[in-house]
Amino acid sequence: MARRGLALAGLALCGTSGVLLALNRFLGDRAVLGEGTSDFIAGHVWFWPVVTALLAATAVLGTCWLLAQGRAVALRRFTLLGGRRKALTNEAVAALTREVMGLPGVHDVRVRFTGTRSRPRVMLQILCHESADLGLLLTRIGEESLVRFREVIEMPDLHAVLRFRLVYQETRIA
Repeated sequence: MARRGLALAGLALCGTSGVLLALNRFLGDRAVLGEGTSDFIAGHVWFWPVVTALLAATAVLGTCWLLAQGRAVALRRFTLLGGRRKALTNEAVAALTREVMGLPGVHDVRVRFTGTRSRPRVMLQILCHESADLGLLLTRIGEESLVRFREVIEMPDLHAVLRFRLVYQETRIA
């Protein structure tokens, strides 16, 4: 979603600059932004350096953000598990998902592997009803489900991160 927004913002900026260039070509010597704006810019020597600094800072922040997105995508695509362990893991993930979905108050479960090959970890995003007992869920998942999961995939030291999200019932007034 964020990448689409970034792409749309980039297209809007390109379109705006194209329109301004076209106006400059067709208007000739007349000011594109109006006489008052042109007089303001001409009277203040700091205007263009400030605009340049702001645009450069925006470009640097955007580049850093894109690099962070690329790293996240690369980590997701990087195969953390290979061969026989991958087949075991696929079966174990399906079993873990079914087991957690059977717990009271759980609506949905998403399991994914993150980290590096030397330090993998599993993330469970659990969507629960607002009245679900999170302490009970945490205990049952951490002490039962994940223990069996680690045994099946033969990774007893696998680090697990559980994220609970609550679904609230909509209450209407009147």
